[in-house]
Amino acid sequence: MDDLLANIRDMGPHTKVMPFIKGLFHNRQLTYGYASTRVKARKALILQKNFYEDLLQQRTFAGMISMLERTYYKKVLTGGLLLDYYSPNAGSEFLEMAAEIHYKDVVNKVRSFTPKDGLPVVNMLMRKWDILNLRTIISSRRTGKTWDQIYPYIVSAGELTVDEMKKIAESDPEKLYVSIKATRVGREILAQSSRRLKGTELEQLFIKAIQSAEVLSQLQVILDASYYNYLQTGINSSDKDVEWIRKTVAKEVDLRNIINTLRLKNSGITDQAKIIPHLIKGGKIKASCIEGLLKAKDYKEIVQEIKPMFRLERDDFKSLSELEVALQQELARERVRVFYRNPVSIATIVGFLFIKEEEMNNLRKIVRGKDYNLTPEEIKPMLVYY
Repeated sequence: MDDLLANIRDMGPHTKVMPFIKGLFHNRQLTYGYASTRVKARKALILQKNFYEDLLQQRTFAGMISMLERTYYKKVLTGGLLLDYYSPNAGSEFLEMAAEIHYKDVVNKVRSFTPKDGLPVVNMLMRKWDILNLRTIISSRRTGKTWDQIYPYIVSAGELTVDEMKKIAESDPEKLYVSIKATRVGREILAQSSRRLKGTELEQLFIKAIQSAEVLSQLQVILDASYYNYLQTGINSSDKDVEWIRKTVAKEVDLRNIINTLRLKNSGITDQAKIIPHLIKGGKIKASCIEGLLKAKDYKEIVQEIKPMFRLERDDFKSLSELEVALQQELARERVRVFYRNPVSIATIVGFLFIKEEEMNNLRKIVRGKDYNLTPEEIKPMLVYY
């Protein structure tokens, strides 16, 4: 910014400033014009509301697969990696893995044409999948699952490679921490995580998490916190579009803290001092809001307490899971709006990736809903449209 101001000062008054400013916008068009055009073309292929409604009416997974084969999912469904693990007869597992592979392929394609100055932002946001994959590996190891059983639920859209994750999943429980630390991404995650704990304490958590559900929950909060800390400290830019992305991330932190607080409350923990270690820094939620959530007598009071952050359309929730769905949908709509912030910018690229993630989530919700014998009317409110 100092160099920019110096250049403007050197130009002299009046006549040279406006052409210079126009040049900046012209350069922005050159930098992001091609990438923005590419993601807008891909946005046109995204599954729409009427497709989901028709998909919900399919009575069998074979019928759902047939519908998806008529879309840009055909390549994934009819060849390649997916068929190495499942046949179409596997039903829900086949479809879930198809959605995950397609998402990963699209993310990597978008990475390939994202301008260099925007790529770090994309990679930072995709670090989320490294965290989620590590969580999946650790929790699956706790239940005795092998790598072949874990892999279909891995979304390799982050920076950890499949080979690296395989080595981590196959390591002895005592070596889990060491295996993660042996990767570049793992070292960065653990460095962020160890701000709250010493390295030896963190290593012991990884070992104990394999045996204890309570320790696993504590470790998951620490890993989540490392991701949001990474974003807060890593996305350094004065670009207004990046600032909007940062605000969206902060809202996601608020949601996680609200849910963590209410879950702990439901489990009998109402002491605010005991809640604080489970909260993630980086959001806008205040201590008074946490106190209000703990004191709230019903969901109407909870909705009033979180109104400054989440304006929900109703307050007659019957369960925490029902409230969670509503909050997740509100956050999803916020993330989708990033796409429409600026027609030629990093926001267009990031917003498209958010939309693509919601498409994957919608397919997974439908598949899992069918698995649990939910009706189309029960599944439909869970979906996010864009």
